[in-house]
Amino acid sequence: MQLDLFSAFRNSADFNGVLFYYSGMLSQNVIATMGDTLKQRLESQDAGGPKSRKLFSSFIEMVQNALHYSPDAPGADGQKVGAVAVGRQGEKFYIVCGNLVLKQHLERIRTKIEPLRSMTMDEIKQAYREQLKSDHSGDTVSKGAGLGFLTLARDASEPIEYSLAEIPGSEDVAYFYLKAIV
Repeated sequence: MQLDLFSAFRNSADFNGVLFYYSGMLSQNVIATMGDTLKQRLESQDAGGPKSRKLFSSFIEMVQNALHYSPDAPGADGQKVGAVAVGRQGEKFYIVCGNLVLKQHLERIRTKIEPLRSMTMDEIKQAYREQLKSDHSGDTVSKGAGLGFLTLARDASEPIEYSLAEIPGSEDVAYFYLKAIV
């Protein structure tokens, strides 16, 4: 990387309140290390209490989803890859996660997230309770059949955001970005 590009990246991260950023291979060990690092970073920011717990829970939910539901990265020898950023803007924190998804699951992702964006908090909590009782037998892809998205929506202070982006030259995979504000 050229030094001027690194400087621009660093300045952009500072401007956007980025406290933590990672991009690369994902594994349970990497997630555990990221979690420990994030906890220390939050402590240095005097971020504690329920907001910190929701932020950490959302962070773990997002990176675990990236690990469990991403296809293997092309040319990465069976490894999963992803990127995650945690930042602070004023009194709120945000988590943004990006990972590969199979294109065949794009519509399924949309149908899980879109309704959450317009639900009230009471509706989200009710859907969460109903999903906990469900046996999830109709969903062969997801272990929790959308429970993770409901958890994120329940802990977020604003509607969760997402984006699905094509990868030039790829017929099978796209990039999935998810953002939650706590």
